[in-house]
Amino acid sequence: MSGTADRITIEGHRVSTTSPEGLTVSIDLGEFLEAAFPRRMDSCGVVHPHGTALSYTEGPTTVWVHETPPWIYRFRWIAADSPVPFGPGARYRDVRIALPYFVTLAVFEGTLLSEANECFFRNGPIVSEDDPLHYPALLNCSRFEPPDGHPLSWICTQKLDRSTIAGSGPNRLMRSGFRALMHCLLETAFNDSSDHHEASSWYTESRSVDRRISTVERWQEATERDPLFALEVPWLATGKTIHEVVERIFRNHRSGPRRVTSFADLVRVIFNNACRA
Repeated sequence: MSGTADRITIEGHRVSTTSPEGLTVSIDLGEFLEAAFPRRMDSCGVVHPHGTALSYTEGPTTVWVHETPPWIYRFRWIAADSPVPFGPGARYRDVRIALPYFVTLAVFEGTLLSEANECFFRNGPIVSEDDPLHYPALLNCSRFEPPDGHPLSWICTQKLDRSTIAGSGPNRLMRSGFRALMHCLLETAFNDSSDHHEASSWYTESRSVDRRISTVERWQEATERDPLFALEVPWLATGKTIHEVVERIFRNHRSGPRRVTSFADLVRVIFNNACRA
């Protein structure tokens, strides 16, 4: 084509243009948008923490999908004879229990860690965003009823120390926010707060799936016999993949579309950005 077309026409789901020589070509709108605005892979200078398998951004919201391999953890767990189920006066004991792969979804608004982070279990490593997720049998991960508008497996962050989230620039803010979240999830006390303030904890919901985790004492015994037994437990299924849970998070946060993908999206862009006559 020796000249350059000066007009692009969009009619329904077809995009067309005509060369100065009179040659008209057209393409499907979706194919046009995919070619014109390809999805980018860019961390924007933020170094993802080791173990981060996937990262998504939509509007102002970013989700890091982090995987921790199977391990034996020492937790402070609410004692059976604790005078109160949570809060001041609660009594704790140290337990050593094996966990399978667990997947943490750290949710950021801009560069700041949000209050809507989630955690899940898996019996194998992440190999695709279409991998299914299972609910975590942990006292500090909460179930909501109804679940609409809420995280599926909310990490209780009452004891998250936000004073440790500091630094100039996205890299330091996001990485320190992630460290604070993981400390809160794994290194603060596990109590029955979720069973009183939310619908229940996912440990309470999961106790019947396998006798070996029905009590924390049995969980410890099973861990001593076989540290990898947790990879055999039929953890409660969410019925959703990693990508579906991330998309659900974006809907809950009203993050807006990631990119233009339809005629209606183009119309909205025009109306939102054009100067009024």
